[in-house]
Amino acid sequence: MGEMARYLRVREESRRHFAAAYPAVLSSFEVSLEAFTALAQQLRTGRDASGHTHVSLAPFYFILQRQTMAAFDSLSAGQAYVGWVTVRPGVESALIMGKWVDDAKNADVWANRFKNRKAYQDTYQGKALESRSLPRAPAIRSALSEINDLFVHPNPMYYYRHVELVDKEDGAVELKVNFFDETEDVNIGILSLLHLVITIQDSLAQMFAALFTGVSRTDVGLGSFEEKAGTWAHDLMAQSPVAKQILTTIGLWDTRATA
Repeated sequence: MGEMARYLRVREESRRHFAAAYPAVLSSFEVSLEAFTALAQQLRTGRDASGHTHVSLAPFYFILQRQTMAAFDSLSAGQAYVGWVTVRPGVESALIMGKWVDDAKNADVWANRFKNRKAYQDTYQGKALESRSLPRAPAIRSALSEINDLFVHPNPMYYYRHVELVDKEDGAVELKVNFFDETEDVNIGILSLLHLVITIQDSLAQMFAALFTGVSRTDVGLGSFEEKAGTWAHDLMAQSPVAKQILTTIGLWDTRATA
């Protein structure tokens, strides 16, 4: 069997194990997917006080939905690291949606980013990406920055994480690279990624309710998920500083709420 065939076989075995071991997680994710559908309907039919639609936000919204599903698939295959790299564009897309709701001119700045890079940087880089319209935008933008630092750029944690040194009997040292993550890392990824995405959904629900006339805030299940998974999140935080860092700075879990 070739290398790629063995890799794909292990991924498939990991998915089968995940489905058997995490039925409650799969159930929570299905609730999140239902929330995506409900919010998409509001985006499709909603009109603001001036009678205007905002369907130009839809591609960003669907990026978030698509990347979330792809990231969860990576988690189910035992590859939490890949999941974070995958979901990153979706997190940024939600922040851009907020900027477009702030001011329609921000869409022009985005479209002309290669023609006027300074204007783009002034509008979309760093804290400038924190919109007034999207609730929790500062926290979501901070989570995006943490994803970049810990999972996208090859910084020290990335450099060492998947490398293993094995001492051989003949005195040689074997350098191995692991393509799959430990169970603890997968668990941290599950709770952090799901909570981050559901928090973003809740922020979008609030933004849509404020933007569209006659639209009520959709319950995306954030409170229910926190109630069900809070103890698990708190237990993981207590196990290691790294777990606490990822769960709070990226997953946006509140340590007070899980204590």
